[in-house]
Amino acid sequence: MHKLLLATLALLGSAAPVSAATVELLANGDFETGTFAGWTVNTQENGSGDWFIATPGETLPLSGAPTARNPAGGSFYAVSDQTGPGANVLLQDFTVPFDAASVGLTFQMFVNDWSDLGPLVAPEGLDYTAEPNQHVRVDILAADADDFATGTGVIANLYLDVDEGADPNEYTSYVFDLSPFLTAGQTYRIRFAEVDNQFFLNQGVDNVSILADVAQVPEPAALGLAGLGLLGSVGLRRRKTA
Repeated sequence: MHKLLLATLALLGSAAPVSAATVELLANGDFETGTFAGWTVNTQENGSGDWFIATPGETLPLSGAPTARNPAGGSFYAVSDQTGPGANVLLQDFTVPFDAASVGLTFQMFVNDWSDLGPLVAPEGLDYTAEPNQHVRVDILAADADDFATGTGVIANLYLDVDEGADPNEYTSYVFDLSPFLTAGQTYRIRFAEVDNQFFLNQGVDNVSILADVAQVPEPAALGLAGLGLLGSVGLRRRKTA
């Protein structure tokens, strides 16, 4: 009886994981709100262009450049467009849960470099005044990093290139394990960015998702019921041995 009572108390005092759940860390990653809700958009001062919410397959609002349709579907996506040199970034903060066992990033993206000269990466980074500079970046940044940081503040660079082939390019699906770069309980930023001073450079982004696998613990009510059941067993055993 004594051993059973100890087991009951141990159960009531613990909350051991019994299963895992997947938690989405981003808001509006598919842009299906038709807005940039949850995201921050920024443009280098005095530069040309911006990020826009567009419909897959339609021509872009400033350059008039064509785009490919997204086989994954959806009515909206985010895309950079311009009429002259500029640098444009799209960011969102996210916080890693304390009980995250792993964190993964997925997204779909195309990069149309209409100059056919990229990637050209100037040492100055995301600065359209540095010649020549024509490339796209995808980064994980520290929470306090500058929107246009390419040195200090960059936790991980995931893409630094332009898509090869005849424009407009199809969407490519990307998958990254972010676990080696992140610390549980910390806040970070995901950034999509482009800089162009050779010709039009369109970066299209859709279906961005950062999923954390986190441990689930039994609900307190469930623990209580289990404990009551064991305590009841203790009571029955006492009566039988009295």
